[in-house]
Amino acid sequence: MKISASAFFIAMLISAPAIAQQPPETIGHIQNIEGLASIQRDGVTLPGAAGAALYRGDRIRTGKPGAMGIVLTDDTTISLGSNSELSLEDYAFKPKEGKFALALRMMKGTFSYITGQIVKLAPETARVQTPDATLAVRGTKLLIEIKE
Repeated sequence: MKISASAFFIAMLISAPAIAQQPPETIGHIQNIEGLASIQRDGVTLPGAAGAALYRGDRIRTGKPGAMGIVLTDDTTISLGSNSELSLEDYAFKPKEGKFALALRMMKGTFSYITGQIVKLAPETARVQTPDATLAVRGTKLLIEIKE
């Protein structure tokens, strides 16, 4: 009995990290892409491609020339122009649980942003950060240019 109990506890200890680590939740995807683009995720740079899943914390870059269209799961739409950089800082869209969050950090370039369901359901939870200001998003459309 002692041997089987010990084996059970050892098996539980070994499998605990696998149980705790769940795959990240997809928050959106790349709708379309032109030219050069990349996604930086957990310190690894991945090539941008139409249909690629996006996750909270991803940093997206377009090259020169380059452009990208992004759609998040709440139907927020973001377009990046040439030589742009955007970080998906925070995101939560779980209406049944009352959880909403949208935080985008735009570092450089040109951006078009059309709000989705998060802003309609919980406008106080959405913000866009630029190098000079943080914007509380209450409207439906923004066009931002950040010069280097």
